[in-house]
Amino acid sequence: MGGGFAGAATAWALARRGVAAVVLEREPALGRYASGRSAGLGRQLAEDDATSRLTIRGAAILRGELAASWQPCGGILSFDVEAAAEAYAARAARLGVPVTRLDRDGVVARWPGADELPIAAALLVPSDGVIDVAQLLATYARAATVVCDARVDHIEPTAGGARLGLARGAIEARVVVDATGAWAGGLTGDAPLEAFKRHVYLLEAEPIAGAPFLWHLGADELYVRGAGDELLVSPCDARATPPADQQPDSIGDAMLHVRLASCAWSTARVTRRWACQRAFTADRAMRLGRDPVRPWLVWAAGLGGHGATASAAVGEVVADACLAALAR
Repeated sequence: MGGGFAGAATAWALARRGVAAVVLEREPALGRYASGRSAGLGRQLAEDDATSRLTIRGAAILRGELAASWQPCGGILSFDVEAAAEAYAARAARLGVPVTRLDRDGVVARWPGADELPIAAALLVPSDGVIDVAQLLATYARAATVVCDARVDHIEPTAGGARLGLARGAIEARVVVDATGAWAGGLTGDAPLEAFKRHVYLLEAEPIAGAPFLWHLGADELYVRGAGDELLVSPCDARATPPADQQPDSIGDAMLHVRLASCAWSTARVTRRWACQRAFTADRAMRLGRDPVRPWLVWAAGLGGHGATASAAVGEVVADACLAALAR
């Protein structure tokens, strides 16, 4: 259930294991909420080791088998606290991700517009990149039977699995994967995820040719990358919200103004803006794998904004859980 990165990548991974899957997407097309609105930054070093293992594995698959959806460019993670840079550098060393340390001048040499950011230290991750999210979703979807406009209204356990109720009738399944994003758990009565709204903008500003993306992980978090002949920027706002079709608003615009106040792009004209949502579990760990009570249920939820980069690895983990459930 769910045709975002979690669901589509699981179907793709199942196909590679010889198992046919049906993806039920309630909207007219895949990736309408979070996945299709991703900024596409292929960042491997996340906030913790467990998430980073998935993003690192996912990026490796993207650089290899799925290279048509990957643009190698590298990424810069900058910090306004030296200790934070040290923690990320230690994570990179533990997990085998080569990085190069940069000082403030090294960042500004690659992104002159960021010369006023409070950068104490930075890491260049040469193996990071940018993801074509539309192409990646389409690649995953080609491996499965995809049914859109297929909203599941209820789930009823059966002797051999579960029965999913849709407006067009019922579907019997031996295994059900809940990959419904911010809505995960809603049909099964499980603890809801926490959803947060985030804004993304395209600015009429000349990108830096060949520059790695820049993600400033300081108190005033923001990221920026080239997007054709424009800049893609997010103020990294995180406002708690009920799951919904998120739309941009004046609060996000104000946050953009604050975040860019010290940057050269502060006066650049906004040519497009949109909003997305990120979903987290209470402990911020992705909810992946078999349900401990219901043998027919497998989870693929709570990707926390790392869905594009981690998707191929998430698909592998969840597909293996599905095989274990099928063998019960």
